[in-house]
Amino acid sequence: MKNHSFMSPSERLSSSSVLRFHGLKLAFFTGILLVSACTTNPTGYVRTLPTDAEVAQYNASVEPEERIVCRRETPVGSNVPRRVCRYVRDIEDTSRFHREQLKRVLR
Repeated sequence: MKNHSFMSPSERLSSSSVLRFHGLKLAFFTGILLVSACTTNPTGYVRTLPTDAEVAQYNASVEPEERIVCRRETPVGSNVPRRVCRYVRDIEDTSRFHREQLKRVLR
């Protein structure tokens, strides 16, 4: 590349536009790379929740505390509900933990 002090105004303009074009091209491809990295799963495994029929079949073959409960929950900060499936024992453990924490704070 030439020294800017020895370049004519038209050469400087074309030089800066080429640099600007390459910068935009680099930014575009970097953006595409980042977006594609966020959308791909590196392991190739996509986690899917069980269907209602699969949950019913599973629940029929296990003890009551080992059953799965699925429901739609709206996460904090969102208006889009999501289907969440949890074991009954995990729901009970979480409830017990929160009750104990509330009792501890209110003493």
